[in-house]
Amino acid sequence: MPSLQSAIATYTQRFLVNEPYFEEMPSHDLCLVLVIPAFKEPAIDRTLDSLGKCLPPGGTVEVICVVNASKDAATSDLETNANCLQQIQEWRLRHPGHFLSLKLIREESLHPKKAGAGLARKIGMDEALQRWGKLNRNGPILCLDADCEVSEEYFVVAEKAFEHPSLGLAHFQFEHRYEKEPDRLLAAGIVDYELHLRCYIQGLIWAGYPFARHTVGSCMAVRAATYARSGGMNTRKAGEDFYFMHKLLPVAAFAYLQARVYPSCRASDRVPFGTGKAQVDYLAAGKESQSSYHPDCYECLKGFFRQIPFLYLQAPEEWQLPAVLQPLLKRVEFTERVLRIKNQSNSEASFLKKFWQWFDGFLVLKFTHYLRDNAYPSLPVARAAQQLRERIQGTSGVGNNVDLLNWYREMDGLYSSRG
Repeated sequence: MPSLQSAIATYTQRFLVNEPYFEEMPSHDLCLVLVIPAFKEPAIDRTLDSLGKCLPPGGTVEVICVVNASKDAATSDLETNANCLQQIQEWRLRHPGHFLSLKLIREESLHPKKAGAGLARKIGMDEALQRWGKLNRNGPILCLDADCEVSEEYFVVAEKAFEHPSLGLAHFQFEHRYEKEPDRLLAAGIVDYELHLRCYIQGLIWAGYPFARHTVGSCMAVRAATYARSGGMNTRKAGEDFYFMHKLLPVAAFAYLQARVYPSCRASDRVPFGTGKAQVDYLAAGKESQSSYHPDCYECLKGFFRQIPFLYLQAPEEWQLPAVLQPLLKRVEFTERVLRIKNQSNSEASFLKKFWQWFDGFLVLKFTHYLRDNAYPSLPVARAAQQLRERIQGTSGVGNNVDLLNWYREMDGLYSSRG
């Protein structure tokens, strides 16, 4: 296995990586590096206070805050950024000698076509990689957002998990604290949105997709060498977390971390889709505006996934793939790709590994959307969640949206505790 220095050198040669922002050596007891991108964030001090109250890990934690904006950002956004910068600096002054070592990157002249969540996260994670490189230590890089809080065991759980040298990728548990949201519409909206997220993952688990994992950007953690060898973070304006995680899930050892991140319930226009945008849409449309995939989508995918292990030994004319998917299978050249993967594989295990690297989370989502648009229209999220729960449990039941969310949270917890 190539060394960390070799991996970093290859990464920086192949991908656009800024020169290091910080020349000084990290503390010799550095144990974690946390990256927080911040654009138009009015209250990053709450996030820092939450981190500061955590149980201390065994060494120093560097927190790299990336305050960013495009070069055509509105004056009001830059003013909010300036306030964010002041909060960071004041927090640092109020907490001398703290195990959190705050470091600040200010990039407010980013190209408008590239500025966004992905680029800001990449800038910070690239710098975190280079911080570990200075110590030649293959340590973890954690991701958080500037509107989140965390449970007190956040750092110690991450430190303990990454003591296992094989662990390459991880994801914290998450919960939106709707019960603490004073705006009743925002509280209702975030219950529905989180319920949709959890339905999708539990639906895919039930369907048999082997890499059904949450991909919340503020919950990600990755080992430095794994990050470098994967080609690093992408620069998408939104959804960067989904693509990053699903690039790595088929090839990196993964674990859920048993500590919690509490993302904000707020509405936001900073990204074109995601939690903030969903809340904006909910405020505009009101009750039952959040939909979720019909359980028949997962039923169809279940039939499809069951056939995958047989593809290696069977000829194409023997494949028993769902008829409703045939147009899309032709569009993605499924037969040609499978035959090519078979020719490149000397065993069934090799075939399955290569197959799932190709048929990744993005393609699974594409298939889900195809079924939604062509066969099984989405349902209001509560109906979808109830019907899916009945299929998973095998029994019928009733419950309101909060009851359903708590059930799906429990299911996610049971699944994640098994890895």
